[in-house]
Amino acid sequence: MRAYRELFAVPEVPRLLLAIVTTRLAPPMLTLTLLLAVVDAGGSYASGGLALTGYAVAVAVCVPFSARLIDRFRAHRILIGLLVANLAVYAVLAAALLAGAHSGVLIAGAAALGVTAPPCGPVARATWPSLVDSERLRTAFALDGALNETMYVGGPVLVSGLLLLTSPIVVLGLVAAILTTGVLLLVGTPSLRRRPAARTGLRRDYLGPLATGQVRLILAVIILSAFTFGAVMVGGPATATGAGARGAAGVLIATICVGSVVSALIYGSRQRRGAPGPQLALTHAAVALVFAAAAWAPTLLLLAPLLLVAGLVIGPQDTLIQVVLGEAAPERFLTEAYAWMGASTWAGYALGAGFAGQLIEVTGSPGTAFLAAAGISLLAAPLSLLVRPAAPITAGQPAQTS
Repeated sequence: MRAYRELFAVPEVPRLLLAIVTTRLAPPMLTLTLLLAVVDAGGSYASGGLALTGYAVAVAVCVPFSARLIDRFRAHRILIGLLVANLAVYAVLAAALLAGAHSGVLIAGAAALGVTAPPCGPVARATWPSLVDSERLRTAFALDGALNETMYVGGPVLVSGLLLLTSPIVVLGLVAAILTTGVLLLVGTPSLRRRPAARTGLRRDYLGPLATGQVRLILAVIILSAFTFGAVMVGGPATATGAGARGAAGVLIATICVGSVVSALIYGSRQRRGAPGPQLALTHAAVALVFAAAAWAPTLLLLAPLLLVAGLVIGPQDTLIQVVLGEAAPERFLTEAYAWMGASTWAGYALGAGFAGQLIEVTGSPGTAFLAAAGISLLAAPLSLLVRPAAPITAGQPAQTS
C-alpha cells in the first residue's frame, strides 16, 4: 500500500484523518441515540422517528447554505460559530429530555441540531486538494470514503455497547463531545486556516456550484446512486424477515459496507487512466446486473455474496464520483459543491427507501426492491457517460513534507 504510505507522509494528513474519523462518527451515533432518547423520555417510536426525520431534513436543506458561508468567509470562524450554536442546542435538547418535554419540543430540538450542524464532511473533502496533488487525490478520497462507510457502520454498534453501561441522554452528551473534538481538530488544520475568504464584488452567484452544468449532472447521478442504496437498505431486511431470519438483516447490510470499504481502499492504491464517464457507466451497469440477480436469489446464503459483490463495485464508484465533482465545481464553490453531494445523497436515499417500502407493501415481494434498485442503476449508466469534468482540481499546491 505504497500510495497510502505516501499519503500519510504529508504532514497535515494524519490530523485531517483524525478529524474525519471523529466528525463522521458523531452523526450515525446521534441518529440512534436521538431515537432512543426520545423514546426513553416518554415519547413513542413514532415521535422518535419524526425527530430523526426533522434532523435529516434540516441537515439536507441547511448544510449547503452553511457550506456557502464557509466558501465565502473564513472557514474556521464559521465552523466555530456553528459548533457553538450546535452545542447550545444540544444543551437545550438535553434539558428538554430530562424534563420530559412534549414530543413537539423534542422534534423541534432535533431539527435545530440539523440546522446548526457544522458541514464537516464537505469542509474535509474540499481541504484534500490543498494538501495533496492530483496523483494522490484519488487515494485521499478512497480513504475518506472508506472511513465514512466504517463510521456509518461502527457508530450504531458503539452506541449499542454504551447503552449497556449508561442511559441515552449520557450518550447524547458523549456524541456532542466527539463532535466538538472533531471540529476543533478540523479548524486547527493549517491549510484550512490559511484558506482566504472569497472576494466579494458586484457579481452575485445565487446558484453557486449549481450554475455549472457538469455539477448538476454529477449530482443527478449521485441521487440515482443513493436511490439504489436506499432501496436495498429496505429490500435486504425485508428479505431476511420474510425468510424468518430477521437477525440476518444487519449481516446483509454489513456485507455491502464491507465490500465498499475494501474495494475503495484497493481502488485508491492504484493509479487509473481513462475518461471517468465510461468508468462510472460501467460500475452502474455492473451494479444493476448484481441487484437484478439479487432479486431472484433463492436463499440468504446466495443473497449475501451478491450484496458483497455489489459493495465491491460501489466503493470505486463512490470514490470516482467525489473526484469528478471536485474537478467540475468552481474552486470558489468547492465546499458548497460537496455539501450538495451530501444533500443529494440524503434525498436519493430517502426516495429509494420510501419507494421500495411502498413497492414491497403493494407487491408483497421483497425482491421488487432489488429490481427497482437495478432499474435506477441502469438508468444512471447512460447519464454517467455525459460526465466530462473540464480539468483537474487546482485549489492549491500540495503540502511539502519536511
